[in-house]
Amino acid sequence: MTTTLEAVKDPETSLRDRQGVIESVGHLTIALTATGDDSTPPQLRKQLTALVKQVSSALKVGYDAQVPSETRSSVLLVMMRTTSALDMICDSRTPAELRGQLLAITGGLSSAVTGGRQTASLRGFEEQMGVAQADATATPETSPASAAAAMPPKHRNELVRAVYEQNEKLQVFNNPESSSKDRAEAEKDMRDRSARISDQQEEAASAQGRPKDPLGKAAETCSTAIFQSSAGDELPEELKDLVPGSWRPEGVKDFWKSKEKSNVLLDVLAELENNENVRAPIKIAPLIMELAKVVPRDDLWSTIGQRASYCRSTAAYLDEDYGVAVGTWLE
Repeated sequence: MTTTLEAVKDPETSLRDRQGVIESVGHLTIALTATGDDSTPPQLRKQLTALVKQVSSALKVGYDAQVPSETRSSVLLVMMRTTSALDMICDSRTPAELRGQLLAITGGLSSAVTGGRQTASLRGFEEQMGVAQADATATPETSPASAAAAMPPKHRNELVRAVYEQNEKLQVFNNPESSSKDRAEAEKDMRDRSARISDQQEEAASAQGRPKDPLGKAAETCSTAIFQSSAGDELPEELKDLVPGSWRPEGVKDFWKSKEKSNVLLDVLAELENNENVRAPIKIAPLIMELAKVVPRDDLWSTIGQRASYCRSTAAYLDEDYGVAVGTWLE
């Protein structure tokens, strides 16, 4: 893990990727602590030890210069999200069945992202599985920055079960002994199941009601979630007309996060191609309208999970208060 942290200090590593590694290593530290705790059951200690090795191998892909940068970012994103479940896995109060499902998902995703059978569709399934698992296991204590309350147990259990079943199909697809017919059937099943998982994600968020945050705060949560998602790769090109002129000669390498300035402006933090960290105020309405083009409503839940509620809340504010229509987010 120390080697991994050292590797991502490279100035060429984006802030998004670096944060993914830092958070993943932080979660792995929790697992390592549990393996050295005498109160941890021997079987769980053995499972955690194996899981740490699997995740560590997956993280190596995230800084392997021979791997395409888009793939590296996807791997680190999936690992950051799925390792967040380690808090719940290591909690002695977690029911055995739920713990077993979370262990299987985290192990399955770690193995899948290091395998050679990666396609755009598979990466999309894996990213959705990671974000759904992260949402299901988040609590205000373990994920204070997630901008989401703990998911009700009923919704949590149903969502984890769906992701667990998706993981089983993913293993079939990646099994070298599977026939082409088996893989084709597994991929079709994953596509259908992905749509159902999105519905479950939305249903779980709806049960918690519309976020009460004002427009500026909702826009902050929404935009930061998209910046730090797989959609972030498209944003330097899609948002080029909104950034300050002083950023354009170098070009934006990565949008990092935003902070509420008012109900009109966000303070947007980015990294330029020359690795300079910059920030500037950008108007909320045009920014959100562009983000809605990159991540339409049908992709919101699979891309950013529960924080999609803040995007829809932002769209509702802009519609109600300013008469601004935000893509398909309110359909």
